[in-house]
Amino acid sequence: MLTIHSWHDLTAFNTLAMPAKAQFFAELSDLNDLPELLDFIAKQDLPSLWIGGGSNLVLADEVPGCVVHIATKGIEIQSDSEESVLIKVAAGESWHGLVTHCIENGWYGLENLALIPGSVGASPVQNIGAYGVEVADLIDQVEVFDTLSNTFDVMQKADCQFAYRDSLFKRNPGRFIITSVRFNLSKQFEAKCSYAALQGWLDAQGIKELSAQAIFDAVVAVRQSKLPNPEVLPNAGSFFKNPVVSNDCFEGLRQIYPEIPNYPDASGVKLAAGWLIDQCGWKGLYRERVGVHKDQALVIVNHAGGSRQDIDELADDIKQSVFNRFSVRLEQEPIAYP
Repeated sequence: MLTIHSWHDLTAFNTLAMPAKAQFFAELSDLNDLPELLDFIAKQDLPSLWIGGGSNLVLADEVPGCVVHIATKGIEIQSDSEESVLIKVAAGESWHGLVTHCIENGWYGLENLALIPGSVGASPVQNIGAYGVEVADLIDQVEVFDTLSNTFDVMQKADCQFAYRDSLFKRNPGRFIITSVRFNLSKQFEAKCSYAALQGWLDAQGIKELSAQAIFDAVVAVRQSKLPNPEVLPNAGSFFKNPVVSNDCFEGLRQIYPEIPNYPDASGVKLAAGWLIDQCGWKGLYRERVGVHKDQALVIVNHAGGSRQDIDELADDIKQSVFNRFSVRLEQEPIAYP
């Protein structure tokens, strides 16, 4: 049964624990309730925000319109062979829960994306990625409700226009309601552990024969060592994208900073945003209510009930200091709403 609440507290629905309140709020656990919910939104002429785990949001103190928490569940095998499996996963499923489920069933490809907070439905929006893998690498198709045409649609991978931390869904906020994601996973494990942090953990554990479980365990251990648990210390994970600069820009920076971390990219050279921020002295610096995590300069934390203004001011100051020193512009990863 669909229930719509007024001025609902959203603190528990965003991992930054922003003390926001929604003008209207509904939890969608059954897609059969979607027409009624959309009718309410249309008749009230409301803006709408559709959320999963709320792990990629910076909310205002008051959120106008209707916030919908997508809580649908279900994992369905649609095709199964000796080499691969196609699984359709409801948008409300936990992302880390899905990765764990896949490991347990011998379905491979997602293990490098373990412990990323949020829901399955949110994963294509940001094209989440970690340790050399992007979710777009494994997505086969995405089922959506298109609010522009008022129809359900199936979007193939190519239709989603995936790019680094980007997608058609992110560039068209509010238009597409993701209802499920279909993944094409392998039954033949292939290790991806080129990142030094993963290989270092595996070496420290004396692991020579790689398995999906070993990679999963390494990713979890490394993430836990670097990133705070949002249930303990509210945060939205990596707050800034790793910037991509031209080859000429990189060569200029390398002349001054020979040790600057860098990674090849199709459009230039990708730099480590965390390193840039750390060099500017931000790691571990706290203000009255928000700050930068002591172990990971990429993470902004809300340690004492900070507001949207507190977060925005800190993020702006970090971006300006990085630009002043390196002439590199950082881009915020979490979505500011509204």
